[in-house]
Amino acid sequence: MTRISRLLAAGAAVLALSALGCGGDGSTLGPDGTPLAEDGTDDGDPTVVVTLAQLSSDIFTPKCATSGCHSGSAPAQGMSLTSANVAAATIGVASGQVSSLKRIDPGNPDGSYLLRKVRGTGAGSQMPLGGTPLSASEIQLIVDWVSAGAPVQ
Repeated sequence: MTRISRLLAAGAAVLALSALGCGGDGSTLGPDGTPLAEDGTDDGDPTVVVTLAQLSSDIFTPKCATSGCHSGSAPAQGMSLTSANVAAATIGVASGQVSSLKRIDPGNPDGSYLLRKVRGTGAGSQMPLGGTPLSASEIQLIVDWVSAGAPVQ
């Protein structure tokens, strides 16, 4: 064998071995080519992780923690929605208006008073009071966060 033919044979062997290493039968991939969950199911779209920091910067601070509303030294209903206070003021805290409901009931979006307020369902005036209601996608972000247990981080 000549030197060139040996190099070509070695190159072909390397390619064949590398193909074998990646040549699974595809049984661990979903229809879109992404890996299945550990239980072998295709659980659809990847989970969108919503953080309290994201909600604070995109929704609570600009739309709720405004002057005369949920900020300052005397926030409405004693509930400051500034980024520094939103967790302590909402998560697991009884509503001042409907004490049987928590402002944010982790894992229970339908039982969370704050969501009832932003939806305008069964909780008096829709929030933000006098402002543009939150969009369906903004409300869904809050729902997703509450459904995930309302993690502080």
